Amino acid sequence: MHVRRAASQDAPVIKSLIDCYVADGTLLARTEDFIAAHAEHFLVAEENGSVVGCVHLDEYAPSLSELRSLAVSPDAKGKGIGRALVLATEDLARRRGVATLFAVSNDEAFFTRFGFRERHIPELDRERSEVSRFKGVYAKDLV
Repeated sequence: MHVRRAASQDAPVIKSLIDCYVADGTLLARTEDFIAAHAEHFLVAEENGSVVGCVHLDEYAPSLSELRSLAVSPDAKGKGIGRALVLATEDLARRRGVATLFAVSNDEAFFTRFGFRERHIPELDRERSEVSRFKGVYAKDLV
């Protein structure tokens, strides 16, 4: 398994991965057009030539970014793909000069394993949607 930058042609498979977690409210839906237009901000995990996971690094401010749309194929869970995607996202964020990386999630245990801690992010106060306002916000300082 390896992680690479996404390309616009990865949009259909990225959308299908994200869609696995939309119905239960884990992730927000994304369109193929959105994904293709923002492909340089997505990473994908490949195993045996197939995309089995994805993640989106979304910049909120020059020093603040969100780890979004973290999805692993249900058939590939338990293989460390989520971990590889989180670590690769942290690396990408550091290279882009991001000071703080955060995630909005109901899976506190997952994110605390990587050093994320529950934190109030003031920039989110006006933007939290009905879907995400009941989720925790977990942040990690990268610098």
